[in-house]
Amino acid sequence: MRALRFLTGLALEPFGDPISSALLGVEELGLAVARALLQAGAKPEPGFLGAIPARGELLLLPDTLFVTRAAARAFLAAVPGGPGVYRLALRRGPASEYARPLQRVDEDGCPGAVGYDLYLARGELEGLRGADSWEALRERLRARATPVVVEPGPEVELLPEVRPGPPRTSLAMPRTLCLAADVRHWVHVLWLNHLLPRVRLREHWQDHPLRARLRGAGAADPRRLNVLGRGCDIHPTALVEGSILGDHVQIGPFASVRECILGDGVEVGSHTHFKRCVVGAGCNTLNDSYFIGCTFYPGSTLANLMLRNSVLGRRVFMTTGVTLRDDGLTGPISVVQAGREVPTGRWVLGGCAGHGSQLGARALLEPGRAVPNRTTIILRPEEAVGKLPTRVEPRRPYTYFESTLLPVEQAYPGWSPPEIDQEEPR
Repeated sequence: MRALRFLTGLALEPFGDPISSALLGVEELGLAVARALLQAGAKPEPGFLGAIPARGELLLLPDTLFVTRAAARAFLAAVPGGPGVYRLALRRGPASEYARPLQRVDEDGCPGAVGYDLYLARGELEGLRGADSWEALRERLRARATPVVVEPGPEVELLPEVRPGPPRTSLAMPRTLCLAADVRHWVHVLWLNHLLPRVRLREHWQDHPLRARLRGAGAADPRRLNVLGRGCDIHPTALVEGSILGDHVQIGPFASVRECILGDGVEVGSHTHFKRCVVGAGCNTLNDSYFIGCTFYPGSTLANLMLRNSVLGRRVFMTTGVTLRDDGLTGPISVVQAGREVPTGRWVLGGCAGHGSQLGARALLEPGRAVPNRTTIILRPEEAVGKLPTRVEPRRPYTYFESTLLPVEQAYPGWSPPEIDQEEPR
């Protein structure tokens, strides 16, 4: 079966790259989808409107669609045998909702499920041939399509969302192999890469030629396994768990890498920690850094005391004192899409730095901000606190103001910091 992937011409902000080149699991989106379709039994080809025959069987999708092989296989297996147009839909749940904000998906004709732009057309295709663009073709497909609902599975991991005040909430992270997404924004790259280390590791486990013979507590649980490339150098004191390492990865003393994908030639400094990260080829870290839930394009130099839920482009240089805040203290975080603020509904979301950016000491960005390509941020030396009060009053909040620390009510009369619990302790 042929699978035609059509160009949309859309670019990923702030990078300006085609969305099909977005970094997902240290490979480009286009390559990841082509591999998934091949493994599902389809032959991916560049999509041309003139390539649609008058009759036959085709898969049709845009270059913005991400789909795993499990989702593609489940869709093709569930499609009825007769002629018609069929559309992939995932049953609503953590698998469809985790990365749903800002996607172009819908529930038209499939209540309780989310429809994606993966179509199987079979039989008479003459009605699809007159379209002059992917958008026009998409509208014809949607008008004729019958949703095929796929059950992605119930496996989830609950992550606590840190936010001021009650109630305490959790974010449901899907732990299924069956995923699909319409990639439109850097947040989708981030959120999908949160999920892909576990997905890719389980796919490796399923493909292992000795899987049926590997029994026992350790071998039966993919979370305890690793996939190591050629020439990796892991210090005896380092911890690597549930991760995929490319060729010639170096991991220093007392470092830890947990549920990550590391590209070829990545160097992890001593006492540096990665958790649920995707790190592109050739990145290196300075010692004593800490990263959680981040995506790094290839060739970057990374140093940070605690960077979370952020995306850095190619050849970014980051110093230790940079802070990309990821806490929505006053409410859910918004991002900029096509020049306007768009809510994500998420209380935890960091930032994004474009290709070639240099983020200097004490750079501080609000949650959800994206720095354009080749931006250099250097803050003034006097912006560090140089004067400290000789005495402070307990439970009285202080803040930075003109190179010194002052009580909040003195520096900013009438303002109350949202992260401070205003209730008196019992």
